[in-house]
Amino acid sequence: MTDRRAAAVEHARANSDRILEELSDFLSIPSISNDPTSESDIDGAANWMADRLRALGLDDVGVLPTGGNPVVYGESLSAGDSAPTVLVYGHYDVQSPSPLKGWDSKPFQATVRGEKLYARGASDNKGQIMACVAAVEAAASAGPLPVNVRFLIEGEEEIGSVNLLDFLRENKSRLGADVVLNPDAGMLGADRPTVYYGLRGMYVCTLRVSGPSRDLHSGGYGGVVHNPIHALSKVIAGMHDCERRVALPSFYDSVRDMTPEERAEMAALPRGDASYLEQSGVPELWGERDYIAAEREGARPALDVIRISGGSTKSAIPIAAEAILTVRLVPDQSPDEVHEQLLRYLESHVPPTVNWEVLDWSGFPASLTDRNSAAVQSLSAAMETVWGRKPVYYRSGGSIAAVGQMQSALGVDSLLTGFSLPDDHVHGPNERIHLPTWRRGIEALVHFLYNMADGAAAQ
Repeated sequence: MTDRRAAAVEHARANSDRILEELSDFLSIPSISNDPTSESDIDGAANWMADRLRALGLDDVGVLPTGGNPVVYGESLSAGDSAPTVLVYGHYDVQSPSPLKGWDSKPFQATVRGEKLYARGASDNKGQIMACVAAVEAAASAGPLPVNVRFLIEGEEEIGSVNLLDFLRENKSRLGADVVLNPDAGMLGADRPTVYYGLRGMYVCTLRVSGPSRDLHSGGYGGVVHNPIHALSKVIAGMHDCERRVALPSFYDSVRDMTPEERAEMAALPRGDASYLEQSGVPELWGERDYIAAEREGARPALDVIRISGGSTKSAIPIAAEAILTVRLVPDQSPDEVHEQLLRYLESHVPPTVNWEVLDWSGFPASLTDRNSAAVQSLSAAMETVWGRKPVYYRSGGSIAAVGQMQSALGVDSLLTGFSLPDDHVHGPNERIHLPTWRRGIEALVHFLYNMADGAAAQ
């Protein structure tokens, strides 16, 4: 280990408690992006992060406007043109803490119990951002940074990064990088360092089924007028066949098959079907019969209804009912294609007794990163140095709009990592982060920065 690398790792260890205090301060800001009353807290979180980047010694730090919540930016290009540039992406916005009755401590008051830190955003994504900040600080403390670094921290990830793509396009000239370091993923276990090389994409829409021109008394019209809730329910029920496959026409035509090597790797993952069963709390798993749970999560598409609304308690047949549909996409599927498939399905399955329309649809494609790239290999080696074992390569079932947007607007692939664990209750009550894993993660990121530089120097 070089002297500078060793000094940087030692700095990270010596300043761990201070970084944790800073994280706790950051977590106290309720920057809930889907709450219109949180505008001042959104600004507060953005300014907090900008101040932290200034303290890091970065240049050109600013809170930059978008069509919605601002983006925080800062850079250090002191490593020079011959060194790689790493663009660190993260988000300072969080989900709502509701239901509050499920929390054992206040959601915006960081609380340590045992080896875990509890707070909304501890895992997703403020804890992960601070791990990157701590790693860059540690490297800077040991001398010039080994690589060029840019930070881009947005405030709308939890609402789909709705204004990020325009920002990326407008600021393309200042965002050049060799790789995006995105710490918005996690690990399969505290002893299972993980490199994510794939994410599913997303299609989302609202399906509205309408019937009468006004709410109708069910005593006078029940059995006479088709209830939109009933019609919608039957349409939704038909979206999967008896083999639990998505029943939209031609849905699987563009789905890329897994290679035999990928299937073998997924079968060997530490997260088997039993762990999905245990962590979900359901009595039995569900899905395509010919695939194990890890394959269904990371490499197969999925259609889900995440909300249904309609009707009231006044014994009336409602005017309309609505459902929000999501489709998790895999490589070679496109949102436009799935939208057309859904329309064809609805044209043949919605009965003539009701009307229907698809509203507010949007989406983005899946992503795969080359596992042999310099960035992936640099992170893999860094994790092996810290954990003493090779990391697991994993395709996640999750979706991060920014990954596809950065590939589209900047032409840069994302390196997905993170140090949250499967039981960290992300988006739920008692969100938490495992502190020993988080601290190891900071050290791994220090090694990653030096590995990137060493790899470039060896070329």
